[in-house]
Amino acid sequence: MITLLGLLCIGVNIATLFYYSSDLGPCPNWVYYTFAFGLFAYQSLDAIDGKQARRTGASGPLGELFDHGCDAINTSLGVMTWASATYLGQSWWTVASLVASLGNFYLSTWEEYHTGILYLGHFSGPVEGVLMLVGVQLVSGYFGPAVWTLRLEEVAPLLQWSYSAHTRLIGSLQLNHILILIGSLVLVLNIVTGLINVISVKLHPTDYSRVDDGSIIKAMLGLVPFISMCYITYQWMCLWPDLVNEHLALFIPVLGLLFGFQVGLMILAHVAKLPFPYANVPVLGFLSLGYLYAYLETMGYL
Repeated sequence: MITLLGLLCIGVNIATLFYYSSDLGPCPNWVYYTFAFGLFAYQSLDAIDGKQARRTGASGPLGELFDHGCDAINTSLGVMTWASATYLGQSWWTVASLVASLGNFYLSTWEEYHTGILYLGHFSGPVEGVLMLVGVQLVSGYFGPAVWTLRLEEVAPLLQWSYSAHTRLIGSLQLNHILILIGSLVLVLNIVTGLINVISVKLHPTDYSRVDDGSIIKAMLGLVPFISMCYITYQWMCLWPDLVNEHLALFIPVLGLLFGFQVGLMILAHVAKLPFPYANVPVLGFLSLGYLYAYLETMGYL
């Protein structure tokens, strides 16, 4: 119930967003304060549920599955309020933010499956990541979301941005694009850390790691389902640009459910000691059918 209540806080945020701006555009400034409160409440409840379960002796595999499943859905929904707060709207920048967020979550779950430990990286999404999002929402609430379209040279005019071509390039970046670059850097660092942790465990198994298969290559193949999901979705979006420019607000929740199902299978395999779910027919089948329909329509067959 605590876990579900946290997800409902995000649901209220999404309902408010669709009421004021169904296209992920700007909302009244005060709305972003409610987004910040909802995110912080979600983070707090997400931290409390496990402690309460262990305190009452109610912790177990089902709780872990439900907790991470809700987190997977929230990861995609949080990108929607982020897009509105940072003035990104329905754009490829928002798609990039979605890929970075889902990539971090998938990587952590894949790492936990093989190592038996949820590391979360040096920059933890459920802690530092959510707090950063709360800070972004508060800034948007005070200054308005358009503040994130300012260029760095406008925010820090005293710096000598004309010193070289590199500094001019940095100074010309918008604040919202800088946030995405920071998120991409975090993703790269987490990928490197996750790969090192999994390879180390495969070479030197621990009490928590899976000892049924020590193949490093087979472990790396566990990243293929997410990469395939992103690739097919990207191809579909290229054929139908309206998915990005006009319907992204509706498409993101669909992708969130597909991602939640994909990650849910991985979590289920972890808690039930099952083989890794390399093949995900429902997710890849749905996306492939969407891409095929778009391709046939673009080629004039439909």
